[in-house]
Amino acid sequence: MFQEFKEFALKGNVLDLAVAVVMGAAFNKIVTSLVENIIMPLIGLLFGEVDFAENWSAFGIKYGIFIQSIIDFLIVAFALFIFVKIANTVVKPAEVEEEIEENTLILTEIRDILRNK
Repeated sequence: MFQEFKEFALKGNVLDLAVAVVMGAAFNKIVTSLVENIIMPLIGLLFGEVDFAENWSAFGIKYGIFIQSIIDFLIVAFALFIFVKIANTVVKPAEVEEEIEENTLILTEIRDILRNK
């Protein structure tokens, strides 16, 4: 049973997932700082205050916290979308180049086989 667990834990997918979780946690700090320190103050300038959660409430219902959570989520989702778009742009050319090289090798082998017949 220990051997099975060791094989599972050391598989590439599990290690990749672990790295992704750690990187995601680190990236979360960057995005949170972006939202709290740059974007929310700019939005606060439009509404006259930075902290919706503190002053936006009625009858004990703190709807400002809910509004701020929605705004935070939308900003984080958009920031991640932009980050993934940029990452895909950087990574994709290398993948396409590798695929072209692999196809070229296969076609060269086919050509050589046909030539030898």
